Order: sequence, then structure tokens, then C-alpha cells
Amino acid sequence: MTKLQQTLYQFFGFTSFKKGQEDIIRSILSGKDTIAMLPTGGGKSLCYQLPGYMLDGMVLIVSPLLSLMEDQVQQLKVRGEKRAAALNSMLSRQERQFVLEHIHRYKFLYLSPEALRSPYVLEKLKSVPISLFVIDEAHCISEWGHDFRPDYSKLGQLRKKLGHPPVLALTATATKDTLQDVMNLLELQHAERHLNSVNRPNIALRVENAADTAEKINRVIQLVENLQGPGIVYCPTRKWAEELAGEIKSKTSSRADFYHGGMESGDRILIQQQFIHNQLDVICCTNAFGMGVDKPDIRYVIHFHLPQTAEAFMQEIGRAGRDGKPSVSILLRAPGDFELQEQIIQMESVTDEEIANVIRVLEETEERDERRLRDVLMQYGVGETQARMMIHLFMQGKTSVELIKREISYRMELKLEKMRRVSFLLQRDGCLRQSMLTYFDESYEPDDGNLPCCSHCGFDLSLYEQKGERSKKAPLDSWSSELQRIFSLQTVGELN
Repeated sequence: MTKLQQTLYQFFGFTSFKKGQEDIIRSILSGKDTIAMLPTGGGKSLCYQLPGYMLDGMVLIVSPLLSLMEDQVQQLKVRGEKRAAALNSMLSRQERQFVLEHIHRYKFLYLSPEALRSPYVLEKLKSVPISLFVIDEAHCISEWGHDFRPDYSKLGQLRKKLGHPPVLALTATATKDTLQDVMNLLELQHAERHLNSVNRPNIALRVENAADTAEKINRVIQLVENLQGPGIVYCPTRKWAEELAGEIKSKTSSRADFYHGGMESGDRILIQQQFIHNQLDVICCTNAFGMGVDKPDIRYVIHFHLPQTAEAFMQEIGRAGRDGKPSVSILLRAPGDFELQEQIIQMESVTDEEIANVIRVLEETEERDERRLRDVLMQYGVGETQARMMIHLFMQGKTSVELIKREISYRMELKLEKMRRVSFLLQRDGCLRQSMLTYFDESYEPDDGNLPCCSHCGFDLSLYEQKGERSKKAPLDSWSSELQRIFSLQTVGELN
């Protein structure tokens, strides 16, 4: 048994790697900058956690979502790793100060790109050796990516300030344009690229047409009642997530709830934990849910509306079947779906007057912390997405109405073009899986002729239906005791 295999078994209990993992890890251990694409459920976290145990120094992980950070830290804690923490808004001021004052005692530190930009945090990080600089969900760096985060674009500069540690950039779905953008912004001219297929052959793909929204609602209720769970229903808006959850709870025997970015962070984490621990059968959610959720037995994913991008679609359906067992993705389509998503995207538009007011506010304040500036703008009624983008552009020196409007219009058109493309792909004649993989410049060769493929190639949906009565689990204790149980696993003062 090699040292790599010994480490895999010692810390993770596995005797073999998933496809693609070992090559990525060997690249990291050789000290090379590495760009890696593994499908959702492909085991991305192990690709930096295992090298962390074999390298001297801290592994610094930049992550886009609070829930993703908390989930990863919790998993490490459960495995007995006490040298892990996340610097985010869930920590009190005292807890945050404790982490920073004892930073040399941590092996794995998770933080957001916004937190990393803090001069105080940067100074503390400069005092410890960093063995690996991990950028999770690396597609967020690129303007071509499906979830652009302006603060991600500064990570190349921040890496230099930290002494230029080796980089691992991880993503589940990215096109050639996105990957090239990631390389350019991080200045990874000689990075090794380990790009695995986004295809998940154990997930059957199905598209169903409905006459109208009412028919889609009835079909969701029917599917949730009949399909093996647990499952996820992706919705286009927060309102739809709440309404569908209510419909499912009132008309089926399934335990359902909703999840979206408008909820308090504690409520979101509670719902996520209920789902992970089988206290809920189905989550109705926006795209805010799913990233980093470590639940291998999700059996179905339903899209209530057309997804905005092919990347998001493949990432979201990939939340099913992480245990490798047969699972199904169902997209419900009806007239007007495209127009609804188009309206959602166009809601990001701003008038000349609104841009001028934002510029005035930004010029009049001496505050230059982007997070605080975002809070200021949101108090004036500016949406979070628009505030983030306009602050980013202002800081880049684009301080006129014309320049900012041009950039926002370009960004919106990019989103609309991506949506047109995914709409076209999902309506094409022929194999749906092959159509989606073409978008990622992949050819499709069936791995196993016995696996159901897609609605065009044909498969029996009854294969995925519930057999017998749905098992009932004991309800959770009160939300407060459950949150206490969750966070007892994550106390930052547990270090030996």
C-alpha cells in the first residue's frame, strides 16, 4: 500500500479513489498549480483535504457560501479533525478573534473572498505557512461563469500577498471560456489541468411538457408523492419555493419545506440539516440550495422552470445520486417559462438615475469596504446583485453612468444568451444527454447500455417510484436544541 493509499484509509476510511481524484492529488503533492473539474458528487473536498494531511502548513479554502463552509467544517469535525474553522458571519466577534489569534493552530481554514480581502485577516494569514490555496467553485472568478462573484476576481492579487502558495482551483461545471478566464485571472500559465466529464450516467434525464403552470403544480405533487425520495424541487423565485412547499405539505404525505436566500442564516442551516438527517423528504428551493450539501442518497431533482444556464442545470441535477445509485432528473416545461426567466434577469437592470444616485453615494462616503458599501446601497433600495456589481465597477475606476450602464447591460446580455442556449439545448431533437454534453465540448459514449439515458432515448419512470409505504422518521426537537446540536460540533475553542 502506498503512502497515498495509507493516508486515504487512515483519515477517510476509503480503500480506493473516485475517478479523477488521485491524479489531482498527485499534481498538488508535486507542488504544481492545478485546475480541476469534477462532476457534482465527484469528491472535490477530498482533493485538498487529503494533501492537507501530507503537506506542512495550512490549507486555505476560499468558498462562496456560508452553508458550504459550515457543512465542510462540520464534516471535518465529525471525523475528529479539530483543526478546522470557518471565518464567516456565523461566528461571534469573540469567536472570530479567537480563530485569528490562534491561526497557527489550524490545518484547514475556510473563508469567503470578501473576508480574505480584510487587511487584518491578510496580516494574520501572512504569519503562517500556507501549503495550499484552494478556490472552491472557481467558475465564480470568471465573467463567463454562471455565478459571477466580483470579489473572486481579486484572488490572484491576494494570492501574491500571501507568498504565492500553490493553487488548486476546483469546479464542477465550466466551459473552455470559463476555464481560460480562471487561468488568466489567477495567472496560472503553467497549471496542470485535470478535467473530468460532467456526465453522471446514473442520473436519467427527463423533460415533460405541460399546458400551463397549474398543470405543472399538479405534476410536481404527483411526482413527489410517487417517486422514491428524498428529492429537491428547484424553483425560479423565492415565492414559488414557498408556495410549492405549502402545496406539497397540504396535498401529499411527504415532509416538505422551502429554502432560499431571503431566509435568516440560522433557519437555512436548520432546514439543510433536517434534510441531510432525513427529517424532510423534499426541499423546494431556489438555486441558493445544494452547493456542498453532503447527502449521497438524493433520488430525484425536479426543475419547476427552465434553468438559466446549462452549467447551473448540470450542477443542480448532479445533486442527485451521489452514492452512484439510479436517480432521475425531471424538467417541467410550459409556455411562458422562458419569458419568466427573462424577466428575472432583466430585473437586474438599473436606470441612469439609479446609477447616478449610486455614484453620488459612493463618492460622498469615505467607506471603501465593499461589504459595508453594499449594506449602505441596499439601505437606499438597491438590490444586492446590482449593488455588488456597481461597487465592483466603481472600484475598477468606472465612475460614470455610461461606463457602468454599459457593463451591466453586457452582463445581462451574457446571461440572456446563456439562457437562450440552454433553452435551445433542451428543445433539440435527439438524445438530451448528448445535447447537454456538447455544450461542454464533450462527446457522449454510453458507459453502460443498461442504464436509462433520457426521455428521448426512453426509460420507464416507474423504476424510480416508491415501493411500499414511505418510512416515517421521528420529528426534530425544537429548532433551538437542534441548532445547538449542530453548532456544538463546530465550537472554535475545541483545539487541543
